[in-house]
Amino acid sequence: MRKVVFMFGLLLVIALFTSAAFAQDDMAGIDPSGQTIVYWHQFTSAQLETMTALVERFNGTNEYGITVEALPQGNYNDIRELMNASIISGELPNLVAGYGNDAASYALDGAAVDLMPYVNDATWGLSEEQQADLLPGFLDANKQTAAPFSGELQVWPHQFSAQVMVSNLELLKALGYDAPPASIDEFREIVCAAAEYTGPNGEDVQGYPITTDASAFESFVASYGGAIFDGTQYQFTSEPVIQALTLYKELYDSGCAYIPAERFSEQTDLALGLTPFNATSTAGFTFVRQAFVDAGHEDPQIGVSTFPHTEGNEIIQVFVPSIIMVPSTPEQQLASWIFLKFLTEAESGAQWSGGTGYFNPVVSSGAMLTADTFANAAIFPYFEAARSILNNPDIRVYNGPQVVSYGTVRGLVSEAIAAVTSNGQDVMPVAEKLNEDANAANSG
Repeated sequence: MRKVVFMFGLLLVIALFTSAAFAQDDMAGIDPSGQTIVYWHQFTSAQLETMTALVERFNGTNEYGITVEALPQGNYNDIRELMNASIISGELPNLVAGYGNDAASYALDGAAVDLMPYVNDATWGLSEEQQADLLPGFLDANKQTAAPFSGELQVWPHQFSAQVMVSNLELLKALGYDAPPASIDEFREIVCAAAEYTGPNGEDVQGYPITTDASAFESFVASYGGAIFDGTQYQFTSEPVIQALTLYKELYDSGCAYIPAERFSEQTDLALGLTPFNATSTAGFTFVRQAFVDAGHEDPQIGVSTFPHTEGNEIIQVFVPSIIMVPSTPEQQLASWIFLKFLTEAESGAQWSGGTGYFNPVVSSGAMLTADTFANAAIFPYFEAARSILNNPDIRVYNGPQVVSYGTVRGLVSEAIAAVTSNGQDVMPVAEKLNEDANAANSG
């Protein structure tokens, strides 16, 4: 059962007050001057340094005297626990890091704001030019997809990474291929050839490394033309899901795929020439390249491509760790929005991407990015290769479901992958159980 404290406490008062203030979508009379905004985030290392620099620049330059206090609060799980406790106590931040499913969960407790009124506000919103400078369809892709919040933009996607297939181009060449595969049939052909190949030093090359990562599986489903959620319920017995599960099972059963020995060991296998491919987030380019350097490659030959796909179904899946606005006063919410808007300016986007290696949604920021402006210049070629994929209008951008149950369902998908591979179970009964369990979690 969801918590109901907000129905009787401070959050209800705030929500009603905020709703009344914005009923006409008219924020012209709200003064954000002098507000202090508390922002809970998850950043460490280079991301922390870059966000700190952005916050300092905003605090020192915004004309309204708004001050943002950006506070690291651990990882996403830590932040979820802290938010759930704070919803009960009423001591909430103004902005908090999270994904779409986090926002949907908080919204059930009245603790997330729809940002579309801000985006479209005549006084404070994004101009037509600014909206046109965002990646096509990017805001729509991050709107909630299920009732009761369908169509609401409860997250501000100021950064994102994407899932790609990276290849050991030297191994591909040794196997007789001059480029990563576009089709699933060629992908199957290559990984089966790899499983029969002996390396120059006598090492046994393996096929494709199957992990229980739900995101990689979703990318294969999308590459067959499907999706795991239709906006209302999960559809794990659809043909694309069955095809993806069958691909995993057939590759594993035939010896054309293997289970990596430990987490992330497939990166090392790729660098050592023991597997031709590895599915990775673009946020992992630094680690992939370092694995090649550690394996003795002075000039790593790494290919970056979309997942192999059926005809007409080339996709790239994006991961969007975003910022959620929490209900407060109209003045604090507007001040929070002004900071979010600042993060999506071209200069800020370029500063973020250059410092962290993450993408930003502002198209014009790309002109400001070079190897010289990248904190880790060595990964800039891979970043640019992935960015060209994202900017290709013929390649569909896929995002996972923006629903509360998604976190639970990802765990169920991992179990299903293990069931059809290492546990040797048949695909259809596994898919049927996954479908039943996923939709039970979605309705719970």
